[in-house]
Amino acid sequence: MVIVALLVVLFTQQQDYRTDAEAARGGNAPAPVQETSPSAESTASSSPSATEASEEAPEDPVDAVTTAAQAVVNRDDDSVINVLGDSTSNTSSEWVYRWAEELGGDAAVTVHTWNPDAGTWYLEPRTYGGGDRDITIWNGSAAEGTPGFPLELDGMIEPEADLTILNYGHWGDPEFVASSLEDLLNTLDAGAEGAAPVVLTAQNPAQPTWVGYADTNRDAMRAAAEERELPVINIEGAFEDYGDWESLLADEVNPNEDGHQVWAEAVSGYFAG
Repeated sequence: MVIVALLVVLFTQQQDYRTDAEAARGGNAPAPVQETSPSAESTASSSPSATEASEEAPEDPVDAVTTAAQAVVNRDDDSVINVLGDSTSNTSSEWVYRWAEELGGDAAVTVHTWNPDAGTWYLEPRTYGGGDRDITIWNGSAAEGTPGFPLELDGMIEPEADLTILNYGHWGDPEFVASSLEDLLNTLDAGAEGAAPVVLTAQNPAQPTWVGYADTNRDAMRAAAEERELPVINIEGAFEDYGDWESLLADEVNPNEDGHQVWAEAVSGYFAG
């Protein structure tokens, strides 16, 4: 019996030695299983990926109108653009015609100009460039123009326009400008689903001695654009970025040749994307 007991003790010690040796060598024991909580599994399976989240996120309305407006200017098909504005966009040396000349690099551009004396369009349009597509610009701009002009003058609004640019702010009583701008935007269905895109400008700054309401009316343009989620071409910012913006003026408020070049480049840059 004593011998049997000794053998049992020796066998148990050998088993312990082998176990300790395997542990010292790293052993082959399987690693413990890491548990995953049910809540973590649920989160992993239900959370959308970054791609899915970006696809589901709604597009910013202002960006959507900007994209639509840029498409009108840059697409391969023909385009019709209606510019409605004041004396900063009504003559052939100003930004509308400079922009049209640039667009003529890859398109046949025709600009119809409003004749304030006849209350209709001049018979002879200006043409620029050439190409496989046509861009037609109906420039309904007039000296001392306000947003009320297109509502009062029959034919200034082009019903077939694919894009309308509103360029007001230097002229008019602020209360009238704000109310007539609202009426004009309503007439254009600006911001409505399926309507042609409408883009506004924030016009250049004026000299402190200017008796008009340039700052107040510019604010009204921005406010109307924000309310309807429409984009604004920041001409004011382009002039200020130039540095000595007063050197870009021909008088207290109207741009000179250099000023209209800065203006045209800002418009071109906006539509180029």
